[in-house]
Amino acid sequence: MKIENDTKTNLLDSLIRATQSKPQKEPAVDKGGRGTTDAFDTVELSTKRQQVSELTERVKAEPAVRQDKVDAIREAIKNETYNVKGQLVARSMMKSQLLDELF
Repeated sequence: MKIENDTKTNLLDSLIRATQSKPQKEPAVDKGGRGTTDAFDTVELSTKRQQVSELTERVKAEPAVRQDKVDAIREAIKNETYNVKGQLVARSMMKSQLLDELF
C-alpha cells in the first residue's frame, strides 16, 4: 500500500497559477492627443508571491511519505492492534474530495 499526500503541492500550484494570471493594464493615453504620457512602467513585487514561493520550497522539502508513520501503522497491523474509526476515514475522504473540487 502506497500512501501519498499530493494535496499540499496541488494547492500551492493552484495558488501560484492564480497569482501569475493577472490581467495586464492598458497603457496610459494622454487626452491631449499626444499619445502616451510620460509615465513609466513600474514593477511591484508583492509579498504574497514571495510567501507562496517560500511555502512551495518548504513543501517540496518535506518527504512525500512519512516513513515513521508508515512503520508505526505497519507494526500495529502486524500486532493486530490497529483500529480505524470509520467516521474519521469518511471525513478525511470527503474533505479531500471537497478540496479537489474547490482547487
